[in-house]
Amino acid sequence: MALDQQEEGSERVLYGFWISPYMALVAHILKESNLAFRYERVSPYVGGTHTDRHKARNPLGKIPSLEDSNGLIVSESQAICRYISRTYPEARKFYPCDDPVHCADVDAMNDFITFSISGPFFNWFVVGAYFPKAFGVKAEQESRVFSTWSMMMIGEALGRMVSGSKMTPFLLGSDPYLPDFHLFHVLELGKTFSKIFEMPLLNLVEGNEALQKFYEAMSSRPSTKEIIEAQEGEYPITKRELFEEFGKAYEERLKPGKAVLQAMFGHEV
Repeated sequence: MALDQQEEGSERVLYGFWISPYMALVAHILKESNLAFRYERVSPYVGGTHTDRHKARNPLGKIPSLEDSNGLIVSESQAICRYISRTYPEARKFYPCDDPVHCADVDAMNDFITFSISGPFFNWFVVGAYFPKAFGVKAEQESRVFSTWSMMMIGEALGRMVSGSKMTPFLLGSDPYLPDFHLFHVLELGKTFSKIFEMPLLNLVEGNEALQKFYEAMSSRPSTKEIIEAQEGEYPITKRELFEEFGKAYEERLKPGKAVLQAMFGHEV
């Protein structure tokens, strides 16, 4: 967190880009809580997260970051969502921080998604899609092996999540909480990237009846429709950045990594 020179009542700004499930999660909680914000695009695909201006907001060089109307800057999607819920009563129905017992159930489910589904899934599409396609790294066979293992592990975690949840239609009952929005944007990213990278296995919803019902329930919410429309509006620029600009923006950063991969795989990458 950091404070700048703004006064109370200034504009609230969300920094990131729409296809990011992490920024979309924060935007979703803000919209559901009727908290207005301005969106400012910061794309990691072209090095936007490594600029001095963005690192002043987030020293870790990541997205999203929220500059609240009181001048406070908060980074990391989960931290932002919890901050919003602790600061604004309108958001507490999604993260019931005033009820420690109920909140513990929400935290348990949300942490499981973070560490067993969302994090591993992010690594999966980076290694399985970014490296061989966006970066132009010649590691197709290794990526296929990694993708297969990732699919098995994430599939098993999703199975445990579904069997340990109410799914009526949301994870903890008839109303959505923070982990529901978190899970939805992981599933939505999987559907999107399964098309962009022509990798059907990234679509985690396909063939899972419980997840399909959950996805449909989340998709029917007006706020969800707004976010999906915003994401679709950025597809052209996102695809251009991925396939034409991404590798160039990170060419110098990739050189040490390529040397390590060549030593590991025993062939040119």
